[in-house]
Amino acid sequence: MNNFKGDIDTTKETLQTHSTDASVFRVVPSTVLYPRDVADIVTAVSVVAVEKKTNPEVSLSIRAGGTCMSGGSLNTGYMLNLTKYMNKIEINPDTMTAVVEMGAYFRDIESEALKAGLMFAPYTSSRLICGIGGMIGNNASGEKSIRYGATIDNVIDLEVVLADGSIIKTSPKKLNELSDEKELKLASLYKEEGEKLKNAVGLVTKVASGYRLERLVKDEVFDPSKIFIGSQGTLGIITKATLKLVPIPAHTSLLIISIDSIKDLPFILDTIMKHNPEGVETFDINTYNFAKIHMTEHTDKIASFIHPTTTALVLAQFSEETEEKTKLQAQTCKDELMDHRVSVDDAKDPSVADSAWKIRRSGYGLMCDHNKPGFRAVPCIEDIIVPISRFDVFVEGLVDIMKEHRIVYGFHGHIGDGALRIIPVFDFNDPKVADKIISFMHDVFALVKKVRGNTSADHGDGIIRTPFLKEFYGEELYGVFEQIKKIFDPENIFNPHKKIGGTEDHIRKWLDR
Repeated sequence: MNNFKGDIDTTKETLQTHSTDASVFRVVPSTVLYPRDVADIVTAVSVVAVEKKTNPEVSLSIRAGGTCMSGGSLNTGYMLNLTKYMNKIEINPDTMTAVVEMGAYFRDIESEALKAGLMFAPYTSSRLICGIGGMIGNNASGEKSIRYGATIDNVIDLEVVLADGSIIKTSPKKLNELSDEKELKLASLYKEEGEKLKNAVGLVTKVASGYRLERLVKDEVFDPSKIFIGSQGTLGIITKATLKLVPIPAHTSLLIISIDSIKDLPFILDTIMKHNPEGVETFDINTYNFAKIHMTEHTDKIASFIHPTTTALVLAQFSEETEEKTKLQAQTCKDELMDHRVSVDDAKDPSVADSAWKIRRSGYGLMCDHNKPGFRAVPCIEDIIVPISRFDVFVEGLVDIMKEHRIVYGFHGHIGDGALRIIPVFDFNDPKVADKIISFMHDVFALVKKVRGNTSADHGDGIIRTPFLKEFYGEELYGVFEQIKKIFDPENIFNPHKKIGGTEDHIRKWLDR
């Protein structure tokens, strides 16, 4: 690869470490590239574009922390890893922004922003190990998304290398000022299909499935960043971003609410949301019982919140500009819930609050790491999001599907905005396990669509959910996604089989058994 100044690695060890992520897939790349700068990325794009003419299977994907649950970056071609050299972070306290290269880890951005009393608000559970490139690629969000939004709401602009080797900066501009051919095509698609897509995504506050065409225009301002955020590296290689930062909350107060029946959740969540919480999270009794075995020091501290009839705990955290206002907000919410005989307590001891959060953030790991031999947790419906008002109907229907498919599961999640982290466990000793996963997903996604939810809140489609996009959105809107892909990547060199072209056979082929 002439003119490539970075490292080129084809050793078995490196290829193997880049063949998996937090999903259940294994896809071995042909080569791992560590570019030193944007010029190296342009070189890689150009090389792949030329090779594509004689080798239709060649491709270029990009990877950061390797924490994606959907197999979003896994592919058989060249793999870009920016974490080695392209990881610069510049914090501007005056403008409350950060300019970061896509190889930077969230933890390093957090550490630098902390020096200025700031934070990047899409605060994921995997923030200690995930990369900012993956967060932007998946439109990630976390505990604070109900107040600050997802990644798409906190990115100001991007630098992107396109399939023709050109470099663009995705600055917002007025609709009547557009001149670039690609942007004009996007604007036309938005005009024709934006409202249809806005309706199809469901009655939810955040979405990471398909391409976010419906977010492209607001108040006659066209923001091309929106189409790249959540695109999982299928439209171009994002190299740099300007992020919006916010002040770190100085005061917090946590309520821990014991749920006896899922049917009570819509009322409880509606009540909490009226009081402007900073975060609303949950984990179920199955997750707690796993933690009781493996995180005893933390379950001991919250045992008093668990009653014989408890099915789940909800964590509602409040944060206002003063300690007095924070406590008053939490107390007012607590009083209203208790007036309706809801079991709710303050986590006044910081160590108790810390333990509750640790269990919540460890939910996925607990379900992954502590199963019977041959049984594995499968992130497949873990990213569904549904309207809070339909929780009772949805969860009842979901439990019926779980029973029908004989699924063991645990759940946790960003329940304040309707995102449920439901982790089903499958028997990988079964030779038909892939078909059982696929059949289960069809049933669950049909229910999600029925209640006006979405298949992905912030983990993206990847290998696992791309095959279901056409069924969920319909032929017309799936065709719109195909048009968007063609506008930016007509030769399909960037991360193929994600968003467009992924099939159930890819799930069967790449499932790591």
